[in-house]
Amino acid sequence: MGTVGAKVKLGSQELDSHYANNDRSQAFTRLAAVAGTSTCHIAMSPEPVFVPGVWGPYRDVLIPDYWMAEGGQSATGELLKHILETHPAFQQTLSIAESYNMNIYDYLNEHLRDMQKKTEAPTISYLGRHFFFYGDLFGNRSPVADPRMTGAAIGLSNDKSMDGLALYYYATMEFIALQTHQIIEAMNKAGHQIKSIFMSGSQCQNDILMRLMASACDMPVLIPQYVHAAVVHGAAMLGAKAASADKDGKTEPLWDIMDRMSKPGKAVPPTNDPHEKELLAVKYKVFLEQCNSQQVYRREVDDVVNKWGKVGSASKEKVEGGKEGSADKEKEEGGKGGGGVNLKLPLV
Repeated sequence: MGTVGAKVKLGSQELDSHYANNDRSQAFTRLAAVAGTSTCHIAMSPEPVFVPGVWGPYRDVLIPDYWMAEGGQSATGELLKHILETHPAFQQTLSIAESYNMNIYDYLNEHLRDMQKKTEAPTISYLGRHFFFYGDLFGNRSPVADPRMTGAAIGLSNDKSMDGLALYYYATMEFIALQTHQIIEAMNKAGHQIKSIFMSGSQCQNDILMRLMASACDMPVLIPQYVHAAVVHGAAMLGAKAASADKDGKTEPLWDIMDRMSKPGKAVPPTNDPHEKELLAVKYKVFLEQCNSQQVYRREVDDVVNKWGKVGSASKEKVEGGKEGSADKEKEEGGKGGGGVNLKLPLV
């Protein structure tokens, strides 16, 4: 509520032309993305929409008679943190960032801008043009819905410098943005009408990530005025609804409250550089190939290894047989010497 109700100026292509700009039906075009350690994607629809890899739909969650679906990414903020902390240049970069009283993310964003200037690159995305990172290190929640999904990278080098860390950091942000594109594409293909992303959470403070998100998804990203208080703001709206009850128990429509209490937000448009659009389209194509090929490779390998049968079953039978023999021998010897298999320990 504290996210999708943000007041922003949107063009006709981001709105449903059949309804007024502030009509509650405009919520059907908005994806609420709550981005912190992980990211939760929430979309509302007038009719139930079933999307593979997306939870729901659930009825009457926010507004009576309407439906809500929930997708998500297992790790986004946590993924960025993991990538940074496992890189050889992390401690050096952290120390320099702290000397400027900056957090490491803001410092790396400035470092990426410096790299762009030094190399005379047309965009920051150009810096990572030949690095392809797939980051399901924590499994996949949407739209693949497979906890076995892992990471992959094409373009690794022996670069241990801060520049190398910055590029890995950028590639991780690019992965987060491209996977958001994949989730939205799956939802719209199933019947949703998402045309804009309404963000909340700590990742809203990362301007490079927000611009990358807008450009990769080719739709505006909207940031509420109260970045850290979207949940509290939503709670206040619920309180206002409860307080609006009259003697008959009737309350003010929740969307009207959201529209009234929401403050103007900030809109981040997608890139207008046609070459960057093409670059991100190619990167998305490679992203999908990395996602799909991993599943194909796993199935092909599993088809081979499954021919061995259950690995460990033969050795277990051998141990079981040894257990019986040892037990018989121990019984014959009256249990002397304490030999044989410890029957209290689990057999592997």
